[in-house]
Amino acid sequence: MSLLSGLYGHATQIRRSYYRHAPARRRRLARPVVSVGNLTVGGSGKTPAVAALARLLLARGERPAILSR
Repeated sequence: MSLLSGLYGHATQIRRSYYRHAPARRRRLARPVVSVGNLTVGGSGKTPAVAALARLLLARGERPAILSR
């Protein structure tokens, strides 16, 4: 298992380095963005978490938008 975690850690470092050194691909947006997700396809509770977050923001008078791929 440590071999796999080492490979994953190395891949993550490469990915972070790429995004750190590719400023042309980044954009500053006028509004805050919250991303809910991970590598798990289903069953990890992302949809209920997004629904709860949207309700919380609505209660605060915000106007959240939900985008899905």
